[in-house]
Amino acid sequence: MAKKSAENEISVCDILKDNTTKVIRKLESQIPQNIQAYSDLYTHYLHLLDDYFGTCYLWQKQYFDRLGLDSKALNAISDYWNTVTDLYCTQIDMITNAQKSNIDTREKMIDMCDQYIHQALDYYGKVFSQALSKINEKK
Repeated sequence: MAKKSAENEISVCDILKDNTTKVIRKLESQIPQNIQAYSDLYTHYLHLLDDYFGTCYLWQKQYFDRLGLDSKALNAISDYWNTVTDLYCTQIDMITNAQKSNIDTREKMIDMCDQYIHQALDYYGKVFSQALSKINEKK
């Protein structure tokens, strides 16, 4: 059986690495589309809610305008709901910041894991290389 030249040789590692890279690149290429699709869906949902309350507004305006409520009472109700709305918006900001912090923490943990794996593989490579040289010396 003839020996293959070094340029034609392929290893299991080459096969695994090349195919893994291909799949990862394909997944990466889908990220913008998936994020945009979910963003569009969420925006559509929010517009649906806004339209729903807009429709309710038309009906309620006809009803509440006929009640003849005192302007001081309406101002107090407005102040109350503005406070509630501002509190809700603050909570949205807090949740958004907490989610960003969570993502930042996860990214840092991935980076630390990556560093650890590289260090472990480097150490493993050195130990394996030394073991191979000892085995080759005995031959």
